[in-house]
Amino acid sequence: MPLPTPNALAIVGAGPIGLECALAALDAGFDVHVFERGEVGTHPLAWGHVRLFSPWRMNVGPVSREHLARAGTPAPDGDECPTGQELVERLLLPIAALPELKDRLHTHTQVVTMSRRGRLKGDSNDGGRRRESPFRLLVRDAGGRENYLHAWMLIDATGVYGQPSWAGDGGIPARNETYLRPQMAYHVEDVLGARRDLYAGKRTLLLGAGASAMTVVSDLARLASEAPGTSVVWVTRCATGDVGRPIADDPLPERRALYARARELASGVHPAIAHVGGAMVEGFEFNSATHRYRVQLRIGEQARMEEVDRVVVNTGFGPDSSIYRELQVHECYASLAPMKLAAALAGATDCLRVPAGGVELLENPEPDFYILGHKSYGRTSHFRLETGYRQVADVVAKLARERLASTPA
Repeated sequence: MPLPTPNALAIVGAGPIGLECALAALDAGFDVHVFERGEVGTHPLAWGHVRLFSPWRMNVGPVSREHLARAGTPAPDGDECPTGQELVERLLLPIAALPELKDRLHTHTQVVTMSRRGRLKGDSNDGGRRRESPFRLLVRDAGGRENYLHAWMLIDATGVYGQPSWAGDGGIPARNETYLRPQMAYHVEDVLGARRDLYAGKRTLLLGAGASAMTVVSDLARLASEAPGTSVVWVTRCATGDVGRPIADDPLPERRALYARARELASGVHPAIAHVGGAMVEGFEFNSATHRYRVQLRIGEQARMEEVDRVVVNTGFGPDSSIYRELQVHECYASLAPMKLAAALAGATDCLRVPAGGVELLENPEPDFYILGHKSYGRTSHFRLETGYRQVADVVAKLARERLASTPA
């Protein structure tokens, strides 16, 4: 099998960060190919009804903005906060349609795993010998056919939204959860739109206290006001007083409003919303005759059973590290983020106040391999697209200095 061209760069994931990276790398002179296991924008469309906290001006990468302007399709700008659907339709799809990406963007092409050609994970990197072997990617097309591709540089920008966390105590599945998971909800349900009929007039157990859960409970409260018989049991690990704690001097009005509404709902202002704080989920049962769930909770050492029609688990998301398990990645034991970046993020509580870091925080023991975007934060949720675009600029510049400078003309 012939070796790839010396400037070959593979990018896994065609979200905002992956596409920005592809354009920046093309401008720098790389032979770029982007692999996306579904369609462009699949994950943002899954929460397409949700409005971002941040405005357009913070959500468009500088390189993408420049390429779109040259193509005569200017990117959105200003202080309006887009929905997930608008992000896809007005940004991601126009980028994907750019002629410079036409033959370099491979949708419905899943990168199953990645390694180094001729080297195992444990083989030494003394003297940079791992860098002498190209990356080897096992890819699978929509028909299930598999093949190998190679590149000298590799970037994982696959994000975290495809890997929701479990409901059970300690982060592991609750009893029967692995069996019932396909029929329960693990993302931000559109309960006022496409999924309304599943929740109107029903009793729902919602688990989680983050922005996703706060969005869903706010929508369910509105639905309960419109559809008689709709009710919610909102279960959180934290106590009622800790739900939606305000962020000091928060400059994002959408976030301020959501957190304030969540605090109100947790305090009991809506008769259809019952908050249960300090609780853990022990197990699920499903009655196929009644199509109802029995959810066993534990509050301290006291057991409590709730019977509901629907279950929504919004306990967060995390990176799929199995894809690069054969590469030498130094992961944080707590967040699964690259260790240097994880150390810099320690103690961060707000995406707008995360300290800026250079390319050295993104480096791994594996030469020329980088994890960018939300996945680089591991299980830490304080990521924003602006940060990812800075990562792209730093990494592409470093690869250009170290790889292209040494490539014969």
